[in-house]
Amino acid sequence: MKHQVLHAPAFSALRLDFEPGETIHAQPGSMQAMTTGFDVEVQMGLQMGGRRGIGGGIRSLFGGESLFTVAYQAKREAQHLVLAPEQLGEIQAVAITPESGLVLARGAFLAATPDLTFELQYGGVHGMLATRGLFFLRTRGNGMLFLSSYGGLIEHTLATDERFVVDNRNIVYFTQGMAFESVVLTKSLKASLFSGEGFTVRFTGPGKLLYQTRARPSVGWIRGLLQLT
Repeated sequence: MKHQVLHAPAFSALRLDFEPGETIHAQPGSMQAMTTGFDVEVQMGLQMGGRRGIGGGIRSLFGGESLFTVAYQAKREAQHLVLAPEQLGEIQAVAITPESGLVLARGAFLAATPDLTFELQYGGVHGMLATRGLFFLRTRGNGMLFLSSYGGLIEHTLATDERFVVDNRNIVYFTQGMAFESVVLTKSLKASLFSGEGFTVRFTGPGKLLYQTRARPSVGWIRGLLQLT
């Protein structure tokens, strides 16, 4: 499967060119255009540890993604599909291996090849404050992952023991195993909230993180805690 990001950076769309039998799993509502030689199947959630069904759908919800995913499989040669997220922003393609796994914040997933699976990871209080959700999505295995942002994307690599602070609403992903903690920038939580910053996340290297230049619109504090969006 070949991929190409079109109209970057602000109006990015993802073009995928398929060989017969190749498949992509995509976020519902992301299909913009396609040739006619596809089998299309709606499935429950992302592939969680090799499992789908209602359990996988519920896990996807708690990870901040949709209850459903859509599988597109090419039936013949010379087929292509164009995907794009609802919001204006960038699209990034990442080749995932077991050694380069990522932890995704809510709303980052656009599409993935079927050999890439995900695991729901409980983040505790740190997770709730870090990405406005109790859970993360952690990649497993090998495959191509396509991510989308709200606004532009900025990548930052941390050396060992280097620290870096990101607003909790702007995180897209960080590498597995990288230490993080929720902090406030001012001396008190009240002052931090009035400053408009609220909670931020302090990462400690080594590792890599990706953050977006705009914060996703608020979904309300109850939905923000559970990420049922």
